Amino acid sequence: MRNIILFAAVLLLTNSVVHAQKKKDLLEEIDKLRLELKTTKGELTDARKREKVSESKAKSMEIQVKDLKETNASLLTNMSSFTELSNKKASNLQTSQEIIKEKDKQLNAINDAITSNDSINLAVFSMFKNAIGGDNIKISNGTIFIVVPNTTLFGENDKNYIVDSKAKPMLAKIATTLNANPTLKITVEGNSNALKLDGKKLLDNWDLSARQAASVIRVLQNEYEVDPKKMEALGKSEYATEGIETVTRIIIDPRFDEFYGLVKNNMKNGASK
Repeated sequence: MRNIILFAAVLLLTNSVVHAQKKKDLLEEIDKLRLELKTTKGELTDARKREKVSESKAKSMEIQVKDLKETNASLLTNMSSFTELSNKKASNLQTSQEIIKEKDKQLNAINDAITSNDSINLAVFSMFKNAIGGDNIKISNGTIFIVVPNTTLFGENDKNYIVDSKAKPMLAKIATTLNANPTLKITVEGNSNALKLDGKKLLDNWDLSARQAASVIRVLQNEYEVDPKKMEALGKSEYATEGIETVTRIIIDPRFDEFYGLVKNNMKNGASK
């Protein structure tokens, strides 16, 4: 009986020891699992933090990519506009160069015409200078004219408008030169400053200067057979005198129509080259 009790006690003690050891092992396993869980939670928290940081970086990069795309599109648009503008400028520059080139041709044509016209005027000037002599013939601003005092043409009476016989030899020389050169034309410009006009036979100095100019033309036409289509009469009254004495001016061949025709032809020829 005693042995049975002892065996039971030993058995009970053994079970208690085993149970205690299992409990200890279980507690250690629980602590180990708790530690692993804690570690895992820490790692999970860190992973979530890193995920948030990564998401933030990804969003930032998306924004940067979007900005870069917009900037690139803007650059492409600006480049296209710049290319178009450059092409327009190049086209405008070429057009401007062509216009300048054309203007240069026109200026050269005008200069050539002026040179040619000046040469013609110089030849005409020499022709009349040799014909009538003296200092009566002048050239100014491309215009040739003969200045004759009214006392030479019409005598000492300042109201006279009939050509004096003393002036006819000079008019004959002018007529000879005109007849020898069919292209030449003249304008006779009368200038008068007579006083005490009675207003009956002569109305005023406009009337007198016009009659004096017409009188010179009639002599050239009727006595020396100068074509009347080559002559014009112009009255200037007292408003175009030279110096103290009144004078009549015979303006030779202004040739404005021919000059402009010469310019036009030179410009046309220059453009065709």
